[in-house]
Amino acid sequence: MPHHNKKSTPGKILFRTFAGIVLLLLLAGAAAAWYAAPVNKLDLSYDRVDFDPKLLQMVRDRSPVLTLTEDELNNLFKKGLNDYLSEHPSSFVWITGARFRQSGDRLTADINGLAGPVPFGAEVGMIMEVSPDSGGMIKLHHDYTSIRNRKVPKGVLSFPPISVRLREHMPFMVEVRKIELLESGMRVSFAVDWSNLLRSLIKLK
Repeated sequence: MPHHNKKSTPGKILFRTFAGIVLLLLLAGAAAAWYAAPVNKLDLSYDRVDFDPKLLQMVRDRSPVLTLTEDELNNLFKKGLNDYLSEHPSSFVWITGARFRQSGDRLTADINGLAGPVPFGAEVGMIMEVSPDSGGMIKLHHDYTSIRNRKVPKGVLSFPPISVRLREHMPFMVEVRKIELLESGMRVSFAVDWSNLLRSLIKLK
């Protein structure tokens, strides 16, 4: 009997080519999702930084200086990030967790989030700028974003400056004179009306 070779029609060839491309895209997408997946479990919860005990100790010592630890700054920055995200909601990228690490005026934020349905983890480098204006202001300026130690192009997962206001956490009897960034933490110097500050702190107890 004669043997007939079945020839593939152009439609079948096109379908197989399309299916192959889709498979490659799916595999590439799965690989990218695995590569960008979060390494750490993070959230956006934070503890309120209570300035009252520090201010009371400042009155007892008659020393118009207080120090904020790196852990306290982490809580202040997480609050600042929460405030920023609530004021600037995104329809595609959501930040779900953060942790801040300081080295002088440099800040490293470990970030978890969702790009659509895909979870990701990234490291965001920031530069801190401090000013005594407006009752004490800390501004976080975006420097770079990296995923698994590889920097991503400018404009990808970047942030405009995030402002953290110290005035929100302190009574108006103190005026910030100077803010000094330490290698870990921050030192804040004040101009103080001691008697008014003490009366204010006693009322809060």
